[in-house]
Amino acid sequence: MSTNDHTVPQFYLRRFARKNRGKAHQIVAAPAENLDASFPTSVRNVAAVNGFHWGIDPEGVPHHTMEEVMTSIEKAAAPAFSEVLDTAWALPERWPPTLDTRVRLSWWVAAQILRTTRQRHRLDHLADQAAESGLPEALDPALGPLHKFAQNNRHLAFITEHLAPLAAIVGSKPWGIGFSDACLPTSDVPVVVMNGQDQDNQLLSVAYWDVLVPLDPHRFLIMPTPGSQPDPGTLADHRVKFHPGLGLALGDMLWGAADQHVFWHPDHVPYIIEMGPGSRGPRLPRPWAGDTHEPPQSIMQYGVMPPGMTVERRWLEEHPPRRASTPA
Repeated sequence: MSTNDHTVPQFYLRRFARKNRGKAHQIVAAPAENLDASFPTSVRNVAAVNGFHWGIDPEGVPHHTMEEVMTSIEKAAAPAFSEVLDTAWALPERWPPTLDTRVRLSWWVAAQILRTTRQRHRLDHLADQAAESGLPEALDPALGPLHKFAQNNRHLAFITEHLAPLAAIVGSKPWGIGFSDACLPTSDVPVVVMNGQDQDNQLLSVAYWDVLVPLDPHRFLIMPTPGSQPDPGTLADHRVKFHPGLGLALGDMLWGAADQHVFWHPDHVPYIIEMGPGSRGPRLPRPWAGDTHEPPQSIMQYGVMPPGMTVERRWLEEHPPRRASTPA
């Protein structure tokens, strides 16, 4: 088994990539702190960390159990993605999804909330704060080269404890399948918990706040808190279409939550990428990196599409001409 563990599944990143003849799927990546420094690369080369899912058992032997768990979740989710996205229309004719598809995607979304490098930094930061308060540190530096994998155990134990209950919470929320006129990016944090990304109680955070999941450059899942939207249609599963302004807001949130890198399709450059640095709002603070500013807060209200309406599939590739800027 490879030690180069992907923190974001390759099958998911391929939906934001272009398949070039005779070459691997190409995606564009950029440091979240400097979107102007973008570069084309393969999906194999991004969101991957050596030994990220390795743990260490009580006898000091490294193991790959968590990587096997993640692989099984990804294999189950791939056909669910196809059922929702690979249809005759841009938004699926069948919605709500089947129970089987909902379960598979719920586990995948929960895994992507828990397995990120941002989540690990958050947990390590909490552990460092506890150590500074005089609480005992459970890791043994005498483990030498294996000390890195012992540190991983804290994160892997957190995933193990929270994965099933978080999947149940995700599955119980209303699911909106959406189309954005504006192109969307994704990142090494592909699931955004609006206003609650780094809260200590991740289960309560996901249950209370809206959840955003970009699915490809124009489609997304949005899971609102029941009753948080004025349109009563959002109390149940629904379809939604976001105009460019709301799509830009989604891109801003996705960029703001990224840990290290943002990714996008070479043919679908998001507005948030083209905007100058001074035009973008603040990103979510990362206390482990020394950030001290307050996190940005988002309020997003939308209405559902009428029953029976959807979006033509051609709009996944065709972009209306952009309006020319009006001279001042």
